[in-house]
Order: sequence, then structure tokens, then C-alpha cells
Amino acid sequence: MTDKDLSQQAKDFLSQIHKTDALINRLVNTVATLRSSLTSTGSQLKQDKVQTSGPKNTLEEGIARIDELERTINIRIDELIDLKQTAFNMIKRIPDLDQQNILIARYIQNMKWDSIADEMDHEIRWVYKTHGKALIAFANSNEQLLVVAEQPHDSL
Repeated sequence: MTDKDLSQQAKDFLSQIHKTDALINRLVNTVATLRSSLTSTGSQLKQDKVQTSGPKNTLEEGIARIDELERTINIRIDELIDLKQTAFNMIKRIPDLDQQNILIARYIQNMKWDSIADEMDHEIRWVYKTHGKALIAFANSNEQLLVVAEQPHDSL
């Protein structure tokens, strides 16, 4: 396996954290939108309309949908915490502390490249170069774990 392959494998694994976090945020926004639509005063009942299919309780359906989404969010939050802990434990195997710092800042704390460079008091080119080395070191330090982590998971 080439260094490029190792680097990509590590990046793919660590990127799961950001993807899971983004999904949680999207689900939270969906719940907020649903709550807003249930409590909005913009919708008024029209008494003239004849319903032939029987009355629908959209309030109950909306509450049930929100409840289901909130359970999904909680499951995903637990998954995110586990992913971050696993990644942190894997990053700790890298002997170089600068490489550890960059991977933690980028993938666990979701920091921007500029912020990482400022915080570490280095130019951004150094951060990029060290990040590349860190990904290879991460993959080499966690070969067995990355192979296991690549196996498909059940999705919700």
C-alpha cells in the first residue's frame, strides 16, 4: 500500500467524525423546523372544507415524527462520542506530538487550517506538510484497527 493510499485510508476514517456531526446538526435543524411548523399560527382551519377520508391528526403525527427524530439524534450523538474516543485513542499511538495536535485539532475539534496554524504558531504550509505525515503515521500505527473500521456498519 502506498503512502497516498495510507493517507487516504486515515483521512476517510477520521472524516467519519465530521460527517456524523454534520448529520446530527441537520437532524437537529429538521426537528426545529418541525416544531416551528407545529406551533405556527399561520395555518388556519377552514370549516367549509368537506373531508371524505376522515380527519387526520397532523399534530399527533408531527409530535411522533419529532420524537422519532430525537431518538435518532441521541443514537447519533452516542455514535459521535464513541467515534471521537476511538479516534483519540488511535491518534495517541502516533509518537510525534505535533502530528497528534494537528489530527486532534482538525478531526476531533473540527478546527479550520488557519486556526490550527495560528494556535501552533506555524505557517499553514508547515501544518499541511505535518498533517500529511500525521495521516501516514496514523494509518501505520493503526493498521489492524483501520481494516476493521472499514467494514460496513448498520445505518439508521
